[in-house]
This record gives sequence, structure tokens and C-alpha cells, in this order.
Amino acid sequence: MKSNIPLIPCQSKQLAAIGYDPDSKTLAITFNQKDGQSLPYHYPCDPEMYAALQAAESKGGFFNQHIKKNPKMPATKMVPEPEKEAA
Repeated sequence: MKSNIPLIPCQSKQLAAIGYDPDSKTLAITFNQKDGQSLPYHYPCDPEMYAALQAAESKGGFFNQHIKKNPKMPATKMVPEPEKEAA
């Protein structure tokens, strides 16, 4: 499954970028890693939670406190679609 949610880079030691799709109420996050950034993770998310994340002084802290272990917001890791072989 591919992520089509546009991501906005953020100033965070933990989060590389965030994005939101209001139609599906889906939050997309990529994380900072030693070798760049992770593949996107999707979380079910209401608009108010996304607005609070955007406004948070510490986005990583907000993520850890309100999203990471929230049973109502299970993560789905997006994996790249396999490349199609040329015919």
C-alpha cells in the first residue's frame, strides 16, 4: 500500500514529516532515522488531534504522549509497491 498523503517537514528530533488527509481522517508520519527517514506510518486521526499535533511545541513529545500507544490509533506501516518489470 502506498501513501498518497502529502508530507510537510517538521522541526523535530523524532518526526521527520507529517501530513493529514481529512477525507479519510488519516495522519501520516515519517520518522528520523540514522540513514534518513522512515517509510510513512498511517494512523486514524480526527482533525482536532492533527491540529493539536501541528500546534505542539514538541511534536515528538506530543506523538509519544497522545498517539504512539493510543489504542484508538493503531499504526499501519506503508510499504513501497513492488516495481513492475518492463514488458
